Amino acid sequence: MFRFKFMNANKFYNKKWSTYFRVRQTPHYTYIPSTDFINDLTFDYVETYSFQRGQEFEENKKLIRAEYDRLKIRKERFNNLSTDDEERFSILNRLLGFTQYLVNDKGQFHPSSKRTNVFSKNDPNVIRIKNILLTKINDIPRWLCAPVYRDALVFYRSDKTIVSTLNICLSCQYMETKMFDHINGDYETYDLFKRFFIDIGHDVEDPERFIMDDITKLKSKHKK
Repeated sequence: MFRFKFMNANKFYNKKWSTYFRVRQTPHYTYIPSTDFINDLTFDYVETYSFQRGQEFEENKKLIRAEYDRLKIRKERFNNLSTDDEERFSILNRLLGFTQYLVNDKGQFHPSSKRTNVFSKNDPNVIRIKNILLTKINDIPRWLCAPVYRDALVFYRSDKTIVSTLNICLSCQYMETKMFDHINGDYETYDLFKRFFIDIGHDVEDPERFIMDDITKLKSKHKK
C-alpha cells in the first residue's frame, strides 16, 4: 500500500512534512561491513519497500521542481518571500537537494514509499537477505555518484518497533541505514540484491545489467 498517494504536490509536501526533511548539522560518518551489520541484528520480521520511482512520482517531482524554481527566483531577485514561503522553500530545498531516505529520524516514511512485502524471520526470502548481506567483501564499489535510494528493507521486532532500516541504491551501489551511517558490501552483494528485488516485484532500473557480468568480461579481456 502507498503511505501517501501523490495526487497534488502542495497537498503532501506542505508544512507538516517540515520535520521529515530536517538534516543533521554535524556529520559523523560510520562504515560497517554488511556481514557485521546482519550478524549483529536481532529482528522478528522484515518489510520491503520501493520508493522514489514510477510515473506518478516523476510527474509530481517535476511539479515540485517548478514550484521550487519559482520560489528561488523570487528569493534571489526580489527577496519577497513570506514566512510561509520561506518554510515551503526550505522544505522543497531539502527534498530536491539532499539524499532521501525511506525513514527519517522521526520515524516518518517517505511520502512516495510503497510497502511491497512482509516476511517473517524464518521465511526463505529473509534467509536469502541474510545470505546476501553475508557475501564476502572483496571489493567495495566506489562510484563517483550520489546515491538515489529506491529500494529498502525495514527490520522489526514483534512489537512493531523498527530495529533498523537499510536503504539500497542499486545504481550507484550504496547502502545506508540512515544518513551518514554506511553499510559496505561487495559488488556481488548489489547484484544479488538486484535479483532479489526483481524477484519480489520491484521495478528496478536497468534490470538486465549486472556489474559482476561486466567485471567478468573485463577480466577475460585483460587475460587475452
